[in-house]
Amino acid sequence: MITHRHSHASAPFQLFLLVLPLVALGCSASYIRASIPDNPLQKVAQQAQEDWSVEQVSEHTLQLRDSWPIWSVLALGHGASHANLFYDPSGFELSVQYYFEAFPLMTLWIPISIDAEPGFLGLLLKPLMNRQIDDILRWSGATITSRRSGPRSEAFPQKGNEPLPSDK
Repeated sequence: MITHRHSHASAPFQLFLLVLPLVALGCSASYIRASIPDNPLQKVAQQAQEDWSVEQVSEHTLQLRDSWPIWSVLALGHGASHANLFYDPSGFELSVQYYFEAFPLMTLWIPISIDAEPGFLGLLLKPLMNRQIDDILRWSGATITSRRSGPRSEAFPQKGNEPLPSDK
């Protein structure tokens, strides 16, 4: 006769196995470079203030944050879009770091961040995320020169004019 022993310790381990891939994969951001003739940050700040929290960090740096209340309620956590913009007047270039950051119950409120680039993680959110990026670029009047996904921990903005890793 075979008996099965159920251990209560296996339930937390199974939850850990479910959450680990989300945490491991969810630490990315979208990095965009765009050409622009003059500093667009005031225009972007003015347009964004209706839907975003806007913080002008310096003459050349702007931080935007947009909470997603419906997502937050459904995920029993908190979720918000973040866009960090940096204007380089020497190269007439706008750099954008964009990501969706969430603290959902299913990760035990461990933060994850998702980029807006094609991929499985955050698949249902990505069309909305890309609309937000399109709005920011439209407000700025910038023309994209490169776009890619990268680790959110990456230095932003890049120092000097060296190319971003994996620039396309």
